[in-house]
Amino acid sequence: MGPFYCPPEETVYIDPTFFQLMQEQFGASAGNLAQLYIIGHEWGHHIQNITGTMDQYPNNGTGPGSNGVRMELQADCYAGGWLGRMTEQTDADGDPYLEKPTETQIEDALNAAAAVGDDHIQEQAGMVNPESWTHGSSAQRQRWFAEGYQNGSTRAGRCSPFPAISSTRRPGDPAVVRYVDSAGTARPVGGNRT
Repeated sequence: MGPFYCPPEETVYIDPTFFQLMQEQFGASAGNLAQLYIIGHEWGHHIQNITGTMDQYPNNGTGPGSNGVRMELQADCYAGGWLGRMTEQTDADGDPYLEKPTETQIEDALNAAAAVGDDHIQEQAGMVNPESWTHGSSAQRQRWFAEGYQNGSTRAGRCSPFPAISSTRRPGDPAVVRYVDSAGTARPVGGNRT
C-alpha cells in the first residue's frame, strides 16, 4: 500500500518500499526531492483535515471533477508550496531547512507526480477511464505541484479552498505543464502528455 493519511489519527503512514515500487512499476526516478513531494502531499491532507476542508468537501465518488480528485490536487499544491518555501525558512543558525532544489531535482519531483497520475497508472493496465479517477491525471498533478512550488500554497489562496481543474484542452490535445526555472524562464515539465 502506498503512503496515506489517516484523519482520525492525524497521522501519515509511509511504507518506504513505495519509493522502490515507484521506480520499478511506474517508471519514476523517485529521488530525494520526489520522496519529499510524496511526504509533502500527505502532509497536505493533514492541512486539509485541520482546516476543515475535508469536512467542507466530503468525498463524492470518483471522476475528474470529484471532490476526491480535487483533494488530491490540492494536496499536490500544498506539497509544492511546502518544498518551495522550505528553502526560505532557516533554523536558529541561519541555515535553510532545505537547500534550493536543482532543475534536475524539480524534474524528479514532477516526474513522481506524473508517475502517480491516474491516467499513467491506468495506462499500465491497458485502459484509461477518467470516470474512475481518484487522484487526477499526470498533467493535473504536475500542474498543481508546480503551482504550489512557484507561487506558494497560501499566497492569494493559490491552493485553497480547491484548485480549479477544468481545462479548455480537448481530448487528444497535448498537455504542456511548465514551471519557471531559477532564471525566470518557463520550461516544459516532463514532456508533453495527451
